[in-house]
Amino acid sequence: MTQTTRRPSVPIDPDTERTVQAARTAGTPEHDALAVLAARNGIPLPIGAAQLSEATTLAALIEMGRKALQEQVLEAEYQAIAAEQTDEDRAVRAALRRRRRTSPRGDR
Repeated sequence: MTQTTRRPSVPIDPDTERTVQAARTAGTPEHDALAVLAARNGIPLPIGAAQLSEATTLAALIEMGRKALQEQVLEAEYQAIAAEQTDEDRAVRAALRRRRRTSPRGDR
């Protein structure tokens, strides 16, 4: 079981409040989009509820934001690694790829 931690209230602006309320209500475009994004991110939502709880909706939005943040961090790290590669590093990798392609399968 995943341990959860309760956090204090977070102030949100009126536009965000409207979006959260719309995402809670079945049949709205926001709710449909939340369901698609949650499924894509492996975040379970109650099925068939006419309205999601505010806590469930906010938790799903926060989890999706957390995952998007992690993906962005990884992307930046990959770009940093790629930027550090020298022409010599790229040449060695290319030579190894060519060698693997021409190597007989029995040598493995």
